[in-house]
This record gives sequence, C-alpha cells and structure tokens, in this order.
Amino acid sequence: MPSSAATSAQKLILSSYTRSVVKKASGIKALFFDVDGVLTDGKIIYSEKGDEIKEFHVRDGLIISHLKKAGIVVGILSGRESASVARRANELKLDFCHQGLQDKRWACKQIMEHHKLKGADVAYVGDDINDTEVLELAGLSACPSDAPSYIRAMVDVVATVKGGKGVLREVADLILAAKGSFPDSEKQTNSKKK
Repeated sequence: MPSSAATSAQKLILSSYTRSVVKKASGIKALFFDVDGVLTDGKIIYSEKGDEIKEFHVRDGLIISHLKKAGIVVGILSGRESASVARRANELKLDFCHQGLQDKRWACKQIMEHHKLKGADVAYVGDDINDTEVLELAGLSACPSDAPSYIRAMVDVVATVKGGKGVLREVADLILAAKGSFPDSEKQTNSKKK
C-alpha cells in the first residue's frame, strides 16, 4: 500500500489533467520519446574536437528506473545519430535506442509489434514535424511547452516545462500516478535500511 506521501503526490499530479487524459495514461504500457527538443533543449553544441555535446536533465533519468519497475517499456526514437545519446541510453538501461531514423512511425510500429503493443498502449513525447506521425499513432501524446504551436495543438498533454527541463519526467509522473505506481520514497528508504 502506498504511503500517504505517495498518495498525496499521485492526487496532486492527477488533479492537473482531465479524466480523459488520466484514463489514457492509466493504460500505458510503453513510453517512447524523441531526444533533441525533448530530453535536451534542442541545441547542438560541438567541441573544438568536433564532438557533439548534449545536456540531459537528471530528473528525466531518475524516473526511468521507476517506469521499468512498473513494467513499462521505455526507449528512444531519434532522427539524429549521437554517441552521447547512445551513452545516455545505456546508462539509463533503456529497452531500446533507435537513432538516425528517417521514418519514426515505421520504427514505432516494429517495436510495438515486437512487444505486442497496440497504439493505445503507447505514450510518445515529441516536439517537431518528424514526430507528428508517431504522436498521431500513440494512445497518449505529449510535447514540451516550447514545441511549435501545431504540435501543441495535436497532443493530449503539453508539458509545463520546455525541452531539456524535465519534460519526460512530467509525462512519466502522470503515467505512474494514473497507474497507481507512483514511486514511494518511504518504501525506498525502508528497503535501504534492511
């Protein structure tokens, strides 16, 4: 049974969304997301040696383990190739990290087939024109607050934060709260004491 703190957090999170969005979130079995503009602020920085540098928000990374504990398939669908993205995906132990995609919808459908998922089972977080077909396919679609207006108009959830500032965390919190699986800090503290 969740602690009163976890229950309060779940209620607070869910109070920000419509019943329709909460219902969609409660059925999610997989969370897929773009990188540039979602996990990052969309800027691409090159070092003097030509290495690509990306900045990731720790809150997005922290919630991944909780999603996986809840049995949610988690992974990246990116149109660009980046060694730093592969490294971050490996650190977070994502279920997959597909980069350099010309057709994200096709890749999404292949992953869905592999995991025996329907569109309603999948949440997708994207921010740009190359994400629209996956956003349309997903049962729960989301974007950062600084996505273009036409992306914001088509999604179920517009995050309160910009890309790179915890967008994935916000969507993951919604999903975990809607499923009644929001992380319980008391359980984690007690398990560390054992």
